[in-house]
Amino acid sequence: MDKPAPKPPISQFSLNELIALSGDDSRRGLQSECLTADSRSDFKAFHFPCRIDALIIGIGTEGEATISYNLQEFRLRKNTLFFCSPNTLLQIKSMQDFRSHVAVISSEFLRSIPIHLRDLMPAVLQQAGNPCVELDDAESGSIRGIIGLIEQEVRAPEQPYSREIVRNLLSAIVYKTGNILQTLSAARPDEAKAPRDRSEAYFRQFMKLLGENYRHQRSVRFYAQQLCITPKYLTTLIKRFSGSSVSEWIGRYVILEAKTLLKYSHMSIQEIAYALDFPNQSFFGSYFKRITGLSPTQYKESGL
Repeated sequence: MDKPAPKPPISQFSLNELIALSGDDSRRGLQSECLTADSRSDFKAFHFPCRIDALIIGIGTEGEATISYNLQEFRLRKNTLFFCSPNTLLQIKSMQDFRSHVAVISSEFLRSIPIHLRDLMPAVLQQAGNPCVELDDAESGSIRGIIGLIEQEVRAPEQPYSREIVRNLLSAIVYKTGNILQTLSAARPDEAKAPRDRSEAYFRQFMKLLGENYRHQRSVRFYAQQLCITPKYLTTLIKRFSGSSVSEWIGRYVILEAKTLLKYSHMSIQEIAYALDFPNQSFFGSYFKRITGLSPTQYKESGL
């Protein structure tokens, strides 16, 4: 019997679709690739669990909000810097007069920005579990100033060098964020720093492959074959660079998706097992419990 192919219950959309949801369908060219806004923009989609194929960087200016980031809750307030990588699972849980300045950059446009991941990755990895950083007034003002310049350029009539100006302003805001994260990293000297060698390139390729294939491929061998190296060598490189093994990264992605489906969808556990390419519900249950300590049913009933 063929496995059913249920539709994904979690919305996933592009920046253009997000703009359309906001009611502004007049954006073209550069304006459709880079969006700047404050919290007066009512993106109702984010009140439900969803993913967007774009990088989000913002700074709170007043009030408070609670967001869910990959099923973990974080509070945003004045001077909170927050950043979400493409396809992160997001949801706005509550807003209390919250205002912020936000830049949303499409993944395609992001790839054209001159950023050297080698320089930023060590600090980013150490901060990966927490997408929110509290800043002082000076740092907050600096981030807001750059976003303001981006907004000014994006909203003006597009000129021959508009894209280059915006690319470099976005590069500046990413590096400014990197400076902040590096400062936080330096304040924790006991934490190991990721080495800067060829493992960075393999890590980038592996994470890209993982994001595309984790629903159907959980074998270390599969990812090693795609990268034309041995499973042992891939495991060594990824562990050296990120501090986590290939299997641990695969498990994180699979379990996050499973938790999302268990929590927000109306799919049965068997349907979820099929959607994640497990041979049956029993195999899925064993995998889920081995990593989380709970059975799928226990997690679904726990309210976690």
